[in-house]
Amino acid sequence: MIQSWWESFIWIIGGSEINTAMPVWQLVLRTITVYGVALLIIRVAKRRFMGGYTTFDILLGFVVGSILSRAITGSIRFVDMFIVVLALVIMHWIISTIGYYAGSFISKTVKNSARQLVKDGEMIEEEMRKSKLGENDLMQAVRNQGNVDSLEKVNSAYLERDGSITVITNGCDAHILEIEVKENVQTVKIKIEH
Repeated sequence: MIQSWWESFIWIIGGSEINTAMPVWQLVLRTITVYGVALLIIRVAKRRFMGGYTTFDILLGFVVGSILSRAITGSIRFVDMFIVVLALVIMHWIISTIGYYAGSFISKTVKNSARQLVKDGEMIEEEMRKSKLGENDLMQAVRNQGNVDSLEKVNSAYLERDGSITVITNGCDAHILEIEVKENVQTVKIKIEH
């Protein structure tokens, strides 16, 4: 019974052969099926699959997307698509696991490492050059992420493995402007500068 059901399903979606021309209804059913398989694969692969956005993760996303699109159009057999995508996700998981347990060498090789772009308010020119980042890009991140408008107020900034820039500011400077006591109530006016 299960064998008969599976054969009927494969025939309906045209999954047993490579099709050059496919009826629209079959293309729609195939698309829905591939979408369901993609959701299942992402669910099994957990958030690491597309959530990290490291080069390693993005590459897997492109390759899997390409294979899934071929399955929709019928240029690859449905069963072959499932096997290939499953193999890629397993390989991704194995490399991630090895990177986690084997330490920083494999992790840095596969996923890169963070680069410090600013230290104590000074831009590190060599790291900026290696990162192919201009001063305008850095200042945009300083304004967006650090809520400050000059490097002097930045303790450090890093180009993270996912391509984002993290900015750590020096903190706030508080200045007492006025102290006033009226009717046993003390009022203090403070100016806080970032």
